[in-house]
Amino acid sequence: MTREEARKWLMFAEKDLKMARGGKIVGELDLAAYHLQQAVEKSLKAIIVLYNLPVKVKTFKTHNIDTLLKILKTNGIDVPDFVKSAVDLTRYAFEVRYPDDYVPVSEDKYEEAYEIALKVYEWAKDIVEGTTLE
Repeated sequence: MTREEARKWLMFAEKDLKMARGGKIVGELDLAAYHLQQAVEKSLKAIIVLYNLPVKVKTFKTHNIDTLLKILKTNGIDVPDFVKSAVDLTRYAFEVRYPDDYVPVSEDKYEEAYEIALKVYEWAKDIVEGTTLE
């Protein structure tokens, strides 16, 4: 893969951050939290793509942030603690999208998730933009 492919993943992560902000504005914190999970997921996938890390397609398509972090760690990517804290956002991939799994999101939980997602996105962007590929 290329840096350009990784940038595409980051572009989609950034769109999810924008959707999360918009969701908060209209009072849809549950769907906003879903987009925060998506922003983290796509940011981590940008790094996987950048380094062309060996991963099965089915595993790459996961929504589980812990699984993506394990891929990075297994391949020698140093993951800071603030990125590891994003594991908690995995629940928003499921709990807020369907009525049978629904768990409401408080404003405090949204704000906490937004800060984490933004930091993960910025971390991934720094890696993608700052890495020299051979």
